[in-house]
Amino acid sequence: MTAMSFDCTIERSGDTITVTPEGDIGVETTAPMREVLRQVVESHDGDRIDVDMSAVTFLDSTGLGMLVAAHRAAANKGIELRLSEPGPMIRMVLEIANLDGVLVRPAEN
Repeated sequence: MTAMSFDCTIERSGDTITVTPEGDIGVETTAPMREVLRQVVESHDGDRIDVDMSAVTFLDSTGLGMLVAAHRAAANKGIELRLSEPGPMIRMVLEIANLDGVLVRPAEN
């Protein structure tokens, strides 16, 4: 079995931190992603965390659960954590789980 590839960058702009995971978010990669989001939520003093999903190629139920938990942890600190730019596959997973309205930031026109 080959390991899933996963990478993550973090950028800060004003009150917003953008976390950009790249690759697959699945069983093998949920733990490092959870740790990144936990640290960002714990250390963030702004009011917004964007998770840019544009480079994510796969998301399974463990990744989905991790994102929901991160969303809840951020909300407990008064931080809005939302996903942005999900591709068609990721959006479909979110829609099937009925989480697109909860987790996805509405497109800004």
